[in-house]
Amino acid sequence: MFRLAQLSLGNRALIALITILASVFGVITLGSLKQELIPSLEFPQITVLSSAPGASAEYLDQQVGEPLESALSGVEGLESSSSTSRTGVSTVSLVFVYGTDLDRARAQVDRAISTVRPTLPEDVEPQALAGSISDLPIVFMAVSSDQSLSELNGDLARLTVPRLQKIEGVRTADVSGGTTQHVAILPRAGALEAAGLTVADLTSTLEDNGALFPVGTLEEDPRSLTIQAGSRIGSLEDILALPVLPSSGSAPSGRATTIGDVADVDLADDEPTSITRTNSVETLALAVTKVPDGDTVEISQQIVALVPELEAELGNAADITVVFDQAPFIERSIDDLTTEGILGLGFAVVIILVFLLSVRSTLVTAISIPLSLLITFIGLYAAGYSLNLLTLGALTIAIGRVVDDSIVVIENIKRHLGYGEEKRVAILTAVREVAGAITASTLTTVAVFAPIGFVGGLAGELFRPFAVTTGIALLASLAVALTI
Repeated sequence: MFRLAQLSLGNRALIALITILASVFGVITLGSLKQELIPSLEFPQITVLSSAPGASAEYLDQQVGEPLESALSGVEGLESSSSTSRTGVSTVSLVFVYGTDLDRARAQVDRAISTVRPTLPEDVEPQALAGSISDLPIVFMAVSSDQSLSELNGDLARLTVPRLQKIEGVRTADVSGGTTQHVAILPRAGALEAAGLTVADLTSTLEDNGALFPVGTLEEDPRSLTIQAGSRIGSLEDILALPVLPSSGSAPSGRATTIGDVADVDLADDEPTSITRTNSVETLALAVTKVPDGDTVEISQQIVALVPELEAELGNAADITVVFDQAPFIERSIDDLTTEGILGLGFAVVIILVFLLSVRSTLVTAISIPLSLLITFIGLYAAGYSLNLLTLGALTIAIGRVVDDSIVVIENIKRHLGYGEEKRVAILTAVREVAGAITASTLTTVAVFAPIGFVGGLAGELFRPFAVTTGIALLASLAVALTI
C-alpha cells in the first residue's frame, strides 16, 4: 500500500485526472440509479392452482394433485414440492433452489402441465403462479364517473389500460371492482316457432358470423388484392341485423328473418367478483405494477402526470384518485437518509477541525467523504443495485468510517511536517508508518460485512446490497486516503 502513495506522488496530474473522472462519473451514475423502497426480490416458488367446483378433496388429490406433482418433479432446480387438495381446489407448491431462473422454471412448469393435461379431467385448467416484490402495485388508483361501473370498466380496458401499458417499465395495469358485461340473447316466446327456427339456428348464426376469413385473391397487374368474406360485429345493432337460416337449409321466401325479429338482444352485467369503495362510494380500482428492472419513482411520476389526460380521455366527469403510491414513501425515505448523511458529514468535518486545528488539513480530509461516496455510487451501478433503504442505510453508516483512514494519514503527515522534514519526505515517511495499520483496519471492517454478502436465500438477497455498499465505500476510502 505504501507503493500506492509513492505512485500517487510521482503522478499527481494522473491522480488529479482520475479524481475528476471519478467525481463526474459518480454524479452521473447517482442520477442513473433506480430508486426503490427495498431491493427487488423474487420468491423461488411457483404454485400450480387447479379448480373444479364441487369436486371432493379425495377426487382432486387422485385425479389432479398426484398426476401434476409427478409431472412437475422433473423441473430443473426444484428443491421440494407439496400438494394440497380441498373441496373444489387443488394446489401444488414448488419450491426452488434460491438463484434459480424463475422465467426458465416457469416455462418448464408450463411444458410439464401441457404434457399431463390430456390425463386430467376435462373441466380442470391448471394455472402456474409465481410472485415477486414487483407484483405489488406501485400505484393504486380509484376511478369513478357519471357512467355505470360496467360501462366505465369497458372504457378503462379500451382507453386507459393501453395508455398505461405504453409507459416504459410498466408490466400490467389491472382493473378490478364493478362488473363486466356480456351480450344476452333471449328468444321471444313463439317467435322462433312462427319463423320455423330453433335455438340451434341462432347458435349457428352467431358461430358463423362476426369473423373475417380469406376466400382468395384478385390479380390485377401490377397489384394483388386479397378477398375476405364476413364482417366483424361491433354493436348490438350488428347482432340484431344478422340473418338466421333454418337448419333444414331451405332458403326463406321474401325478407330473411333476423335475430332481432325473433329475440331480444341486450347488454347484461356479469355477477361481480370484487367490490371497491373509495370514501364510501363504489368505484373501480386500477392497479399498476412494474417490471423488476423498472424505476419505481420514475414510473410513478409518469403515471401521476398522465392522470389529467386519462380523465379527459374518459370524459363523463371521470375522476381518477391516487389511493396508494410507492414513490412518495421512497422519496421521503431517501430524503431523510440523505439529510442524516449530510448532517453526519458536517459533524465529522467539525470534529476533524477541532482536533486537527487546521483548515487545510480539514478540507483535505473532508474531500475523502464525498469522493468515497461517489466511487461507491459507481460500484452500485456496476453491480446493478438500486438506491433503497438498505443501500442508503449502508452509506449513512459508512460516512463516519470512510474518513478514519484519511484522518490517520493526515495527522501523521502533519506530525512529521512539525519535525521540520521536507514535504515529500514527510508524506512518504508518514504513509509508510501507517499504511499497514489502516489497511489492516479497513480490511478487518470489510471482513465483518463480507459474510453477509455470501448468505444464501431470501436473507442474502435482502441484505447483500447492504454488505456490498459498505465494503465498496470502505475500500474506496482506503484508496483515497493513500493517494489523495
